[in-house]
Amino acid sequence: KLIPCQRPDALKFYFSAFAVWNSVLGKNHSVHKRGLLELSGAIKCGTRRFPLAYLGYGCYCGPGGRGWPKDKTDWCCHEHDCCYGFAEEQGCNPIIRRYKWTCNDNTVVCDTMLDRCQKIICQCDREAAKCWRSAPFNRRYAFWPNFLCGHIYPVCSYGKCRH
Repeated sequence: KLIPCQRPDALKFYFSAFAVWNSVLGKNHSVHKRGLLELSGAIKCGTRRFPLAYLGYGCYCGPGGRGWPKDKTDWCCHEHDCCYGFAEEQGCNPIIRRYKWTCNDNTVVCDTMLDRCQKIICQCDREAAKCWRSAPFNRRYAFWPNFLCGHIYPVCSYGKCRH
């Protein structure tokens, strides 16, 4: 079954705020990371790139999300948005939900979790980091203006985000 992919509205604000906050705090800060901070860490783990590099990339990375993805990296962001949408439909809140993970050989490893929402969200972030790692980063799509994304939207496939 296919549905239109919609990004949670709160994600628009929180991704920017938490990505900046995480980059300021750094890895060794003792405050528990929450939701999008873990996504920021997953980006760093999987790609070794500064997480803010993806903010505003293409049509789906960072706040917003519209039109047709520009390249493989942008498709990774679209799929991640779909996965977070699936998590929300399951009653989870990927924006603020905490979970524990580790980084091993540039791979996000989701620790043994009993909580269903933590598993879903961690798997969303793990798969996105894996996707970004194999996707080229095209500087020409950095800070891509939304008006160039168009009005034709891809759909989300539940099969790609079921956990």
